[in-house]
Amino acid sequence: MGSGRRVVTFGLAIAAAVAISACTHAPAAPPYAGAAAHPVPGRAEQQARVPDEYLITLAPDVDERVISEFYGRFGIKELEALGDGTYLLVLTNDPGPQEMEGLIGDDTRFRAVQPNIIYWANRSARKVK
Repeated sequence: MGSGRRVVTFGLAIAAAVAISACTHAPAAPPYAGAAAHPVPGRAEQQARVPDEYLITLAPDVDERVISEFYGRFGIKELEALGDGTYLLVLTNDPGPQEMEGLIGDDTRFRAVQPNIIYWANRSARKVK
């Protein structure tokens, strides 16, 4: 093997080592991605969310009046149908995510109740909690 080939081979080996090292030391998420960018299921009370807003998903063929039945005591400011049995509920007196979920218990008319989580770090339209 000539000295020119050795230099090229050595250079390629160094380049590969640098590339592998860079990959193993790269951050798991981009530096701008905070907790709000990738929510962790089951930890909604610790995530940035839109104050007083919840997403409610009802079982098929359940009337939206059941939402007023369960959450009317907290003052419903707005109830907007988003499609596929999901509604945006805006309250005047927010009891918090745990109580909102606890109120429905095992009621099969509800498929999900969750706070309106901020899924990106730079949301400027609304204040977050």
